[in-house]
Amino acid sequence: MTMDQSHLETLGIAAASDKLGPLVSRAVHAHRPTRIKRSAEEHAVLISEEDFKEYLRLKREREAASVRELMAAAGRGNLEMTVYNSRAEAYADLGLGDASK
Repeated sequence: MTMDQSHLETLGIAAASDKLGPLVSRAVHAHRPTRIKRSAEEHAVLISEEDFKEYLRLKREREAASVRELMAAAGRGNLEMTVYNSRAEAYADLGLGDASK
């Protein structure tokens, strides 16, 4: 699920709120996401639940591939093994994000 962000429609939060029903329908049925801006720093993207599940699946695959790659490098002696006391510690060190997901 890759998308060229230049084609992503952007709406302010008030405009998005006024059009929420049609935006949800568009996300669900046409798989067309919408970027919603609350401020210059705060943005979110409205996507369908199906697209979100696909995003999570791809993210998990990428994270698993990264771990497998690191384990293979350690097996070849190209990387020193580190022992972790918790999943959270390992995830933080490997840059994999939230360990609870």
